[in-house]
Amino acid sequence: MPTDTINNESKSNSKEQSVLNLSVRQFYFLEYYYILLKSISKFDEIEQVFHSFKLLKQEHYLGESRFKKLTVEAENLTPTQENRYRYTFKQVIEDSKDFKLIKEVDDSLFLTEQGSLLLEMFGTDKFKHTLFTLMENKSFAFRYLLNTMYDANKSKSGLLIFPIYSPYQLDFKRSDIKTAGDIRRYTVVLQRQLEKDIREHLGIIRELTKKNKVLLSRLHESGILPMSDTETFNPAKYNSIVSRCRKYWLDYFLKDVYGFSLSNSAFDLWIYRGKQVGVLQVTESYPNFNGRIVYPTSVVAKSASSTDFRNVYKYPNGESLFVHVPKGENGLSDFVDCLLEGYLSLRRTHRSYFINLTLLRELVCYNMKVSEVVFGSLLERAYQMNLEGELKVSISLEVDRLPAETKATYQKQEPVMVEGRYRNIIAIDVTKDSKSHGK
Repeated sequence: MPTDTINNESKSNSKEQSVLNLSVRQFYFLEYYYILLKSISKFDEIEQVFHSFKLLKQEHYLGESRFKKLTVEAENLTPTQENRYRYTFKQVIEDSKDFKLIKEVDDSLFLTEQGSLLLEMFGTDKFKHTLFTLMENKSFAFRYLLNTMYDANKSKSGLLIFPIYSPYQLDFKRSDIKTAGDIRRYTVVLQRQLEKDIREHLGIIRELTKKNKVLLSRLHESGILPMSDTETFNPAKYNSIVSRCRKYWLDYFLKDVYGFSLSNSAFDLWIYRGKQVGVLQVTESYPNFNGRIVYPTSVVAKSASSTDFRNVYKYPNGESLFVHVPKGENGLSDFVDCLLEGYLSLRRTHRSYFINLTLLRELVCYNMKVSEVVFGSLLERAYQMNLEGELKVSISLEVDRLPAETKATYQKQEPVMVEGRYRNIIAIDVTKDSKSHGK
C-alpha cells in the first residue's frame, strides 16, 4: 500500500513538527471523554464533576494503563489513588478544552454544543470517528504514524515489531542469575535474538554488539550492576535491571530502526488511540511472537485502489486517510477463508477442537490488515449466515472463562462480542453439513 509524496511541504513540515513536539495527554481510552462529558452534563462545580468522573471511571473499568481493569478499586481511595485519578481527570479536561467540547467558567465546567453532540454519539461509530477527526485536525498524528510505519518496513506493509524477552524466555532461570557476568550473558543472548528477529521480520541485517556494550556501560554507570563479572549484584535490583534492558531496546527499535521522533510514552499513547479508532492494529499477544507488533489497517494516499478502502479524512494537500473495510460477498468470502486458515493453523499447534478466539482474531486481523472492529463485524455476519445454513463451514462460538472470571488484574485481550454475547473460543467444522448445524 504505497503512500504518495506530500505536495505542500511547508504545511507538512509544520504539522509534523507539531506532532513531534506534541505532549499528548496521559490517558489511553476514548471512554474518558465520555465519562467527563457525562459528568458535566449532570454537574457544574468541578469537585462534583470529579466525584462523578471517579465513579464512572470505575464503572467502565478504566485504568491508567493501556489495558482495562477487571476489578473495581475500593470506594475509599488511598492518597496515591486519589492523586492518580485527579491527574487523569485534569488531563481529560485539558484535551476536551482544546477540542472545544467543554468550557470552564470560574470553578465550573459546561458542555459546548459540540460536547453535547459528542455525548449523544457515545456507543456508536460516530463517537470514535468524531474524536479521530478532532485529534487529526489538531496534529496530523495518525498520518505521521502511518507514513513512518510504511517507510520503515515497505516489504511488509508497515509492520513494526517490538520484541520483548524476559530472562526466563531465553532459558535463564531467576535462581541462576546471581552475578554481573550472568546479566551480561543474558544481554548477549538477548542481543542475538533481537538480531534474528530483525532479520526475519524486517528483512534487514543489524549487528548489535556495540549497542549491547552501550547498554551494559549504562547499567554499570547507574550503579545497579557491578563492573566485575564475578561480583554479585543486589537481588533487589533484578527487576530494575531487566526493565532497563527492555526499555533500552524498545527505544532502539522505535528511534534507530524505525526512525520515529516520538518518545516511547507518546508513541504508546498514539498507537493505542489509533487502534481504538481503527487506523492501525496493536497487539502484545500475537501467536508465537514475544513482544508487541504494530501495523497499519489504513493508508494515506491521493486515492484508493479499491472500494474496500473507506475515506475517513481529507488533508489540505489533497491526500486522504483510507481505512481498510472489506465489503460485499467477496470481502466476507475472503474473511471466512482467512478465518479457516488461521483456525487450522492454531489447531495444529494447540491440538484442540476449540481454539482461543482472540488468538485467531490476531492472525486474521494481521493477514487481512483489518482492525478488531472490522473483524467483529465480519464475524457477526459470517456467524449469522452459519446459523441460517448459508455458510460453507460450520462455526461454533462458545464462552470459556472470561477475563473477569480469572485472577487477572487487567484485561489484556478483549473478548469478541457476537449476537450481544462475549465469546472467546471457536470451533470450525469443514465436514459437517452447515444447514443441519444451523438448525
